[in-house]
Amino acid sequence: MEKRNKKFTEVIDVIFIMALCFTTLLSTMLMRGKVLIGQGEAGGLNYAFDLLTFSITFGALAGYSLYIIQKSNRELGQMVVQVYGDKEQGKE
Repeated sequence: MEKRNKKFTEVIDVIFIMALCFTTLLSTMLMRGKVLIGQGEAGGLNYAFDLLTFSITFGALAGYSLYIIQKSNRELGQMVVQVYGDKEQGKE
């Protein structure tokens, strides 16, 4: 049960950080896009929100995050067994 709770906490942490970064970047682009690129109303970029592009990007980031979490946990487990495995077997 503890391992399941730990994974849930890791996933929530990753999603929170991603959402925070996305919100910060999007709000900056929407508020200051024309000021950063052009001069007032005449120049600059027009930022539009496309649900399909957002969904693809979010899906790719979610898939990548899940892959990294699984791979990291597996490699950490292997490292713990290599470092502490013999000591724990001697105790039993």
